[in-house]
Amino acid sequence: NERARELSTQAFATAQSDRDPAGQVDSLCMLARVALRDSDFARVRELADEARARARMAGDQRLERMPLHMQAVAARMSGNLAEACTLYEESIELNESLGEERMVAAEFHNLAYVELHDGQPDRAQQLFKQARNEAKRVGHDALNPYLVGDLAIAAAMTGNATTAARLAGAAAAAFAAAG
Repeated sequence: NERARELSTQAFATAQSDRDPAGQVDSLCMLARVALRDSDFARVRELADEARARARMAGDQRLERMPLHMQAVAARMSGNLAEACTLYEESIELNESLGEERMVAAEFHNLAYVELHDGQPDRAQQLFKQARNEAKRVGHDALNPYLVGDLAIAAAMTGNATTAARLAGAAAAAFAAAG
């Protein structure tokens, strides 16, 4: 983590001197990931906010994708579920408009967990299915074992133990097959 912090800090300094907004945004997002691993959610948000502001100044919506995602992560991990929901929905909309289909599937997955933790298992289950359908549609196979496991969790939360057990077994098999 310390090495990642050093490299990202160096990359940010270089990007600033080169007047490279994409490099600045990328390095700030990497620093936000380091802060996330340190469980410093306030710092994650601060870095994500700065990265998103720089992306907006550059006028390139593509640069906003990861800062927006990191803002949503910071809100979720800080327990601000309403804000996390809003930010994930905004991220889904942005990624859809940019044709970033794999990220759309991943953000549906993340939004489902927000809903699950907010006591909305039916909505979470709907979003898990939506994430799975989207991942399948675009060939994002790496997400599949997680999504099957997600459906098992949602089924357990709604009291459907038989379906939860079947899906948990399928998820375990998918993780084993993926190595």
